[in-house]
Amino acid sequence: MILNQPLHDGYLRGADQTHSRTTSILGRNPISGRDVGCHAQNFHTRQASFRPAYFGSASISCRFGNQLDQGHWQAERNVPDVRLSSKINLSPEINSSQRQIPQAEQVVQLTMHACHTCCFFWQRNCRSFVQETFDWRAQWYPVAVVNDLDPSRPHATKLLGDDYVLMRDADKVWRCLEDKCSHRLAPLSQGRIEPSDSTLMCSYHGWRFNGEGHAVSIPQAHFQSLAAEQAACNSTRSCVKSYPTQVQEGLLFIWPTSGPESFVHSSAVSAAGSQITNQISSEDITFQHTMHFQRDFPVPYDIVVENIGDQSHVPFAHHGVAGSRTSDWANHFKLSAVNRDLKQTDGYTYDLEWSPSGVNAPSLQHVSFTPPSLIEYVTPNEGKPSTVWFYITPLDQHNCRVFSHSVGCDPIPKPISWLLSKRPRWLDHLVLNEVFDGDMAYLHQAGVITKGQDASLDSWARNYFLASEADRSVTAWRKWYNGARGQGGPFKAEGTPLVPPTPLKREDILDRYAQHVKSCPSCSKALRGVQTGQQALQAAAAVLFLVLAAQLGQGTSPVSWPAATAASGSIVSLVLRGWLHGIEKKFTYENYDHAK
Repeated sequence: MILNQPLHDGYLRGADQTHSRTTSILGRNPISGRDVGCHAQNFHTRQASFRPAYFGSASISCRFGNQLDQGHWQAERNVPDVRLSSKINLSPEINSSQRQIPQAEQVVQLTMHACHTCCFFWQRNCRSFVQETFDWRAQWYPVAVVNDLDPSRPHATKLLGDDYVLMRDADKVWRCLEDKCSHRLAPLSQGRIEPSDSTLMCSYHGWRFNGEGHAVSIPQAHFQSLAAEQAACNSTRSCVKSYPTQVQEGLLFIWPTSGPESFVHSSAVSAAGSQITNQISSEDITFQHTMHFQRDFPVPYDIVVENIGDQSHVPFAHHGVAGSRTSDWANHFKLSAVNRDLKQTDGYTYDLEWSPSGVNAPSLQHVSFTPPSLIEYVTPNEGKPSTVWFYITPLDQHNCRVFSHSVGCDPIPKPISWLLSKRPRWLDHLVLNEVFDGDMAYLHQAGVITKGQDASLDSWARNYFLASEADRSVTAWRKWYNGARGQGGPFKAEGTPLVPPTPLKREDILDRYAQHVKSCPSCSKALRGVQTGQQALQAAAAVLFLVLAAQLGQGTSPVSWPAATAASGSIVSLVLRGWLHGIEKKFTYENYDHAK
């Protein structure tokens, strides 16, 4: 980071701190090329540290001992102390000076403002020490499975508390607009797609917008004159905010920052994707499981990320579905190499030895979290890796959307692999819905309890008792999320006021239809088939019962073949209807009983 100029203390929010002296400065990050703000504070403990500004800064700690010439500095992320050999004059008379620190290899300049306040700046990329705060808005977030979107209609979605509408334009490109008509603020997601030109029509007054958010038709102005309509459409006030989009891993991603610069910036950044799917050939893939599963969770984003990154709960929370608490391997969890392979874009990484099935012997997986959304579990498999990945998208303060997909390269006979490739998606989705139901109520309750007291869960180190090695994944996540980079999450970083959480009834917490089925074409179609089957079986049972009654009314013996056939057919129809009703509940709501 290179010093540009001092700033007024009021530049940064929260600059006035009790028992501290604050100096605000503006620097340029050589990695991103963007101006970033930070300020240094001198506490009674004689510790000066950078504190993040609104849009990013370096997160560095500077600590001085009793002897100034034996002072040292250190960063927050497992960086060894670097001893300074030069004596640093911190006398009150010096307001600003620059000194070279010859034996501190990574330190290029030391700039001091006032007594005991210092700032370190790097003039080259020093990845091990400089941590720019995470800009939650300048990121790609998945919001939908592309193949599940109906191009003939608009689709509403939320992200970071804001409302958006998705549409496919005339070039068959999915676009994202603010879900608010520029005329009278009606939700565009309740409009329609005009078949003639694939524009989005607001159903309130008929205004139409293209994929870039420009108004292309204003019927009321057109009634006045073509010139009046053209002038209104050319006005920037008639435009709707548009947002960058891209498709990756079969998902539609949006970049929740509008304006021309956002399209330029986002075009240089790829959405976080699987580390290995592009390395696996189609011939090596033996099965794909869960097949782009999507579900909305009534749980805060950070708690879901924490849960998916922790597999030690699986044998217990998902007993009998995706693990077993009675397995010999139920408690076998060995975490190692935490953040050893950390890249600049990673939040955390670690290696995990455990038994995903609870039946087979433990195997090794490499786990990584790539902000803001991706968690991936990679199993090496002797050169033919398999992977399962999850994306977690924060919809608002108390809800998130989870996407899941897995690719396997395990040796499976080709006939079985072929049969697996032909199975419908809804079969996998039924299984995964049951898996997620296993801890959904726990997570929702945790969200209600913690968010009611501490919006970003900054008190995790005090409130959590992390007693085992298996908890190291939770620690790694919380250090990133609640640390200098994550800043306690997107809402705290933006200063968004906390919306008090609302406890839901169990039926709403585990509402599979609202959270998944209604937005999944495969599951919706299967549900309609199950419901139609129940109606048909109900009708068949009624008809057969009437036939039986007619035969008995004519004096036919109850044990005769016609009467017995009608009776047994009616009974079988009712039994099958009951079975289908049980299947229907798996698409809507089924209570998860852990006491069994």
